[in-house]
Amino acid sequence: MTRMLAQTGQPPASSVELARLATLLDSLGSLEGWARRRASVGEELPEVLVRDWVERVIALFPGHGPALTPLAKQLIKGCFQPEPTTCRLSYRQQDASGRCRRQEEAYDQARISGAHCIDCPHWRRERSEHEAWLAGEWHAGRVALAAGIEVFLPEDFRALRNASLPAE
Repeated sequence: MTRMLAQTGQPPASSVELARLATLLDSLGSLEGWARRRASVGEELPEVLVRDWVERVIALFPGHGPALTPLAKQLIKGCFQPEPTTCRLSYRQQDASGRCRRQEEAYDQARISGAHCIDCPHWRRERSEHEAWLAGEWHAGRVALAAGIEVFLPEDFRALRNASLPAE
């Protein structure tokens, strides 16, 4: 959260706000979020549920307003959607004009999870091999990927996602 607020030019969150966010995420997980993560069926969270949970997150940060909506939505989905069993190849998704926005640093600065699928099974299992492969697939080349690695492949969010599923 701290990184994303800074990346998007928003005011920092207080320690009280961050503590409230952690409590909220834990309670949302208790509602049905952990069961969805454990299901690993790859289905998206229902949009009505995401909207409700996003509103709850935004309410914790009154000084941020609607600019927090995309961040809150990504946070909810990142913490509670099931982990896919196959790579969704999101790092190379193109828009209608053929532009690969997820390989553009300015676009990824507005994404909490960066360019690459935060839960990519290849990245989780074979990090060094997959990083080398991904660098070869990067449109702007290895140097551009390495220069923006903190934005494209943010480890703080990966750690949050991995820690968001409590032990059984």
